[in-house]
Amino acid sequence: MLKYTYILFALLFSFQTAQASDGHEIVITIDNYEQDTLIVGYYYGKQTLVQDTLLKDPESKFVLSGEESLDPGVYILLLKPDNQIVQFMVDAKEQQFTIDFDAKDQSNITYKGSNENQLFGDYLAFLSERRNKREPLVEEKNKEGLSETEIQDIEAKIEILDNEVSDRQKTIMAAYPHTITSLMIKANRPLDVPEFEGTDEEVHNNKYQYFRKHYFDNIEMANPISIRTPFFNDRIDYYKQKLTYQVPDSVIQTLDFILEAMEPTEEIYKYYLSQFINDYAKSKVVGQDAVYVYLAENYYGKNKAPWVDEENAKKIVSDALKLKPTLIGSTAPDFQGYNLEGELIGLDDIDADYRVLFFWKPDCGHCTKAVPIVKEFYKNYKDKGVEIIAICTKLGKDYQLCWDGIKDLDMGEFVNLGDQYQRSKVLKKYNAVQTPRFFFIDRDDKIIMKGIGAEQLDEVMDEMLLRAESKK
Repeated sequence: MLKYTYILFALLFSFQTAQASDGHEIVITIDNYEQDTLIVGYYYGKQTLVQDTLLKDPESKFVLSGEESLDPGVYILLLKPDNQIVQFMVDAKEQQFTIDFDAKDQSNITYKGSNENQLFGDYLAFLSERRNKREPLVEEKNKEGLSETEIQDIEAKIEILDNEVSDRQKTIMAAYPHTITSLMIKANRPLDVPEFEGTDEEVHNNKYQYFRKHYFDNIEMANPISIRTPFFNDRIDYYKQKLTYQVPDSVIQTLDFILEAMEPTEEIYKYYLSQFINDYAKSKVVGQDAVYVYLAENYYGKNKAPWVDEENAKKIVSDALKLKPTLIGSTAPDFQGYNLEGELIGLDDIDADYRVLFFWKPDCGHCTKAVPIVKEFYKNYKDKGVEIIAICTKLGKDYQLCWDGIKDLDMGEFVNLGDQYQRSKVLKKYNAVQTPRFFFIDRDDKIIMKGIGAEQLDEVMDEMLLRAESKK
């Protein structure tokens, strides 16, 4: 496990736009470091990438240099063999400086030529000193047997320390308003949530909604340096996962909001739009394919991803549209299939409150393992309005294997269908590329569940029956 030694706060970014004109040269001296190589990396979204691998020079120094300026952001030094990490910042103006520290004691780091790093280092030292005073007070307050007067006295001392930190932050932001340090402090300051009136539940909900609405107030979503900090991706993920109800409509609203805020800076916008569509294309969460379809149609299909050429954009949209007809909440595509007697049977011919489509094939190991579970499920729920429509996906000359499999697996209770020549295109309509695959369809022909395994059938059905009962 990596041993992290932070000399910077994780929350760090810069508004600065000026670019260094003389390239970069950062000279690093590390006492008590016996290795002859040093890896320099940087944060980029959810990744940590390698900037360069440095070799120790004859003066036992490591030099990171180049004719081009570095992208401003948070960089790291990876110390072998223990994989200790030391963070430092690079802003747009100061890109020629030195870093000196002891590999065995990284609490005292010296910078020359970097006012930004020095300012922030001094601030961290101040925080550390106040923290060392505050922690014993907190421990003292938590002891049993203290009088109310003693508790109030301790709380007053803690408040004095907290106010000193707040005052120091305000002083730095006022004196150095355009530094990374000031912007980092702003990003770390808690939101000032107003007081609300009402019941406890109303107050809680109002505070939550305010917090959610103002969550990004202190973070520059379109600042190009934001993507090169350790905090930015975590903040995006927290908002997306913890502050968003995990249903497609809510997730879509969140992603639109985030991408709109990022859109002025193509680099950040491109990174996160690409990440979002890839994440939801691969998502195993039931129903989240609707988010993927939305992003494909409304961004890649509407020229809002201009870095993607027309041919690839069309392919992305085409692939997404294959999923659209079977999104949860959609009307189930109609189809017809043949039973063993050669009779055509369609979806509407099956009179049931819940029709479960079960796509399978006889030489699919997962399918043959699922069949006994499906049979037990049907036994338990057939009297509660459930019907199983088992659709074999074998075609052409292999079609007879369907009926042999039905007999071998004793699937006679199901409505068993096949389509040797795919006249109804049922496999295409339901994108049944993989098997086994299940779809739940209600009496109104709406797809109400899909993408689950056989072992989840009972749980899902119980939930649906419970919902139906609660509506009566």
